[in-house]
Amino acid sequence: MRASAIAYPFKGSLYLNLTNRCPVACLFCIKLKSDYGFQGHELLLDEEPEVEEAWKALEEAASGRRFSELVFCGLGEPTFRLDCLLELSQRAGERWPGVQRRLNTIGLGSAIWGRDISGELKESLDAVSVSLNTADPKRWVALHRPAQRYQDGFAAALSFIERCVSVGLAVTVTAVDLPGADVEGVRSLAMELGARFRLRPTLDPASQRA
Repeated sequence: MRASAIAYPFKGSLYLNLTNRCPVACLFCIKLKSDYGFQGHELLLDEEPEVEEAWKALEEAASGRRFSELVFCGLGEPTFRLDCLLELSQRAGERWPGVQRRLNTIGLGSAIWGRDISGELKESLDAVSVSLNTADPKRWVALHRPAQRYQDGFAAALSFIERCVSVGLAVTVTAVDLPGADVEGVRSLAMELGARFRLRPTLDPASQRA
């Protein structure tokens, strides 16, 4: 059995896997078909790493490696570990100036914490990528299967995107290229919110980009 990966390289970037907790259970999530494996890395954590453990893992993964971006993204929602995420990102900015620091998220961080966290993110990050996938609230629930507390998560995600744009983060709204996906609808919505748009391929745990 592979050891759990806290930090792992992928296509010129380093990724930090801080939690497996998630407020949604997306139909297209690769953990459903890979048992938390990705690109030879075991992303099922025995326990969530504290700051020092995660930092050590990041430094080890970075040793001797050139990378252009640090991405907070595993198989859970990184904003559940907000304090850890912010401290690690601040340290990374000092340790590797010029390396972009990005959060991959479902967009429910403010809903999780019950406050607007966009300003805190701006202090430590450069960019945020929000997996929205649809411009329709009902379709959002069907695709993402949120926990009961987050049934209004579509509106919360839109508000999160708007706030992140307003504080000056580089925000990208993404949609997975699923059958019947309303790509142009999501693209138009992203533009209305002041964000960029990116269409993502359906992930293959063995070969695709996170």
